[in-house]
Amino acid sequence: THAVTRGLNPDAPMRDSGVKWLGEIPEHWRLWKLGHLAQVGNGSTPKRDNLSYWSNGTIPWLNSSVVNHDVVPPAEFFVTDQAIKECHLPLVRPNSVLIGITGQGKTRGMAVLLGYPSTINQHMAFISPDLKRLDPTYLRSLLDACYSYLRNISDGSGGTKGALTCEAVSKLRIPLPPLDEQQAIVRRIESLSTAIDRLAKAARCSWDLLTERRSALISSAVTGATEVPYA
Repeated sequence: THAVTRGLNPDAPMRDSGVKWLGEIPEHWRLWKLGHLAQVGNGSTPKRDNLSYWSNGTIPWLNSSVVNHDVVPPAEFFVTDQAIKECHLPLVRPNSVLIGITGQGKTRGMAVLLGYPSTINQHMAFISPDLKRLDPTYLRSLLDACYSYLRNISDGSGGTKGALTCEAVSKLRIPLPPLDEQQAIVRRIESLSTAIDRLAKAARCSWDLLTERRSALISSAVTGATEVPYA
């Protein structure tokens, strides 16, 4: 999160962004409303009892559960071309970001990067960035960084109670470094994430060993063994 909102050079001149969730940003970064850098919209759910919308469908249709994953999993449901035409369903391109916009659980405000063409239901918004100006993985990281802010505005002013709106998403002000710097930030985040994953794995391994050691000590105390296993 620090790398996303503060850049890569800790000695770079900073300025106040004027955005509550951001704080200070490097002086050379610009601020844009997300809707000026991307297309934003949401989808719908075709009537389930209309077989012409679902039978032999070939177009992936996603519900909001996908935003709880690190990557969008394979689709479980598919709709037809007729559903696309008659139900105002968007065709969302790869390298778009999907964000949950309804619900009281953790889903609202969660974001995930889309890896294949699909359409979506009404409980998500899609954000299809201008790839010449906004890196999609950088965008997803930004949305992760402002998750609490998105939850807050969707619970109060700025959105329908308990829901984000496409308008609120479009009006979200985000920092826009040069594209090459966005990509460098993404690489930095990925490197840090890999290091954290290694530490977490080592911590889990240590915990398992300690748990095993504790069980052995308890067993020895209960049975009165003269030798303590794993000593």
